[in-house]
Amino acid sequence: MLRRGLLLSICTLACVAAGANNASAQDKTIKIGGLFPMSGPGSYFGAQDKQGIELALDELNKAGVNGYKFAIQYEDSACSPLPASQAAKRLLDQYKPDVLIGEECSDATLAIMPIVEQAKVPLINAGSSSIKITEPGNPYTFRIMPNEVMQGVDIATQAYNKLNARTAVLLYENTNAGIGNAKVFKDTFEKLGGKIVADIGFGRDVNDFTSIATRVAGAGKADVIPTYTLEGQGLKITQALAQAGVVKGGGGSAIQLGTIWLPFGFEQKAGKAADGYIRIVQFDPTDPRDMVKNFVSAFKAKFNADPTHLNAHAYDQIMLIADVVKRGGKDAQSIRDTLATTKSFVGVTGSVEFDKSNQNTKMDTIHYMQTKPDLSWNALKWN
Repeated sequence: MLRRGLLLSICTLACVAAGANNASAQDKTIKIGGLFPMSGPGSYFGAQDKQGIELALDELNKAGVNGYKFAIQYEDSACSPLPASQAAKRLLDQYKPDVLIGEECSDATLAIMPIVEQAKVPLINAGSSSIKITEPGNPYTFRIMPNEVMQGVDIATQAYNKLNARTAVLLYENTNAGIGNAKVFKDTFEKLGGKIVADIGFGRDVNDFTSIATRVAGAGKADVIPTYTLEGQGLKITQALAQAGVVKGGGGSAIQLGTIWLPFGFEQKAGKAADGYIRIVQFDPTDPRDMVKNFVSAFKAKFNADPTHLNAHAYDQIMLIADVVKRGGKDAQSIRDTLATTKSFVGVTGSVEFDKSNQNTKMDTIHYMQTKPDLSWNALKWN
């Protein structure tokens, strides 16, 4: 009996130890919450973000980082404030992530920022441009892309100096990001000596841009037309401008300028109307760095397609988290604190160095591409 009892005790202790080891192994997981638009007008963001994330996780989880593996749970934030707020609360309450990534649209990101700050969980953002996100700042929100001021100043300066543009028409959706981007372009362009011949905002419910294109055509000569909108309206605007004979794709002289809001493949959907269009993307597929070549190769192997800038910036969000874990981050607070010290992260989109407001100060994530007549791209190498 004594021997049997001893064996049972040893077995019990072994089981407890095994359970503890299993619990420890399970605890060695960095939980990521993904807030991306899977529905609505920005759903293409979510679909492409997810691909970049899954590729990064595949690569990282082969060996792990500092003994940690990475897991993600997604919620549909719909590119809109209320759904994004509800999605953030679900993730924080139910999944309890160590770090969040997303959203893409500025209004949605602004809505979730107070929620993540209250929960003390860091949020890494790649797609929202509103200056309000990092000014005056939020200790738990980090943006790896240039904000609307950095983008707006740069694109206005490039238009004036590289394109010799002296007149412009502004087209933008009436959202925080649309209004903010347009204002920065206007202020910078006018300061340089340029003139805004028309300033036109519109709601997301507008579907027919014929009258707006006619208004642009009658506003006087425009060298450039900065356009701030999501893909659906962007396609209709570009085609309407071409039909009105305003832009190069319609036989006109104006060059349409765009931002990272548009996905790769926009040109193929817009057709000839996109000829001459110059826009910012966060990823240059012609970048000769080995890191970029390897990313492109791995993405093609997994998805049988070329990667987009949305795939790339989502990939970099995960790789930045891995870099933070490598530097000692292991839970929400230590990840936040380590993120804030980031000075030399290099990803496929460019590099990251956060200032005191958690805004990336590097400009090498801005890449300019111009659409050629065959709808392929010419990398302008302006930054």
